[in-house]
Amino acid sequence: MQTTILVITGEPNWTRRAIHLAAAMAHEAGAALTVVRMVPVAHLEYLGAGEREDLLPYDEFDALVEYVATAEAYGVAVKIELFEYADYTGGLLSAAEQVAPLAVFAPAPGGPIELLARWRLWLLRRRMGCPFYALNPGDKPLAWTEATPPQPAAAPRVGAQ
Repeated sequence: MQTTILVITGEPNWTRRAIHLAAAMAHEAGAALTVVRMVPVAHLEYLGAGEREDLLPYDEFDALVEYVATAEAYGVAVKIELFEYADYTGGLLSAAEQVAPLAVFAPAPGGPIELLARWRLWLLRRRMGCPFYALNPGDKPLAWTEATPPQPAAAPRVGAQ
């Protein structure tokens, strides 16, 4: 199974930026991209029931085609998935659990209260289990390195103090 980087779609300009960054990371790591469009459902019992199997609007379909073309321009394999959720934060965690990605790019969970939104983002980053990039204006610069196996420690020299 090939490793992947997960990109959750959001506002189109945000998603374009995330696709470029994720595709560059995937190219460097020899990974693929999984682009997920989150589909909200009103009730938990609707999850996976196919109740919302509507066609995508043309503008969303065109945006997905653009995202695929961008990733392929980096030489990265890409696939598109739809993912139903009742709670955005829980849906992100569930999508990441199913894909087991190297990294996740997703819009930060929002909310009417700034402190609560920041707390949700902190909790999401803590529970994700891999690097999580929300690309918020106040975030630190993007830094990522591919995990390398630990190097054996050098043997101590005899007579060295």
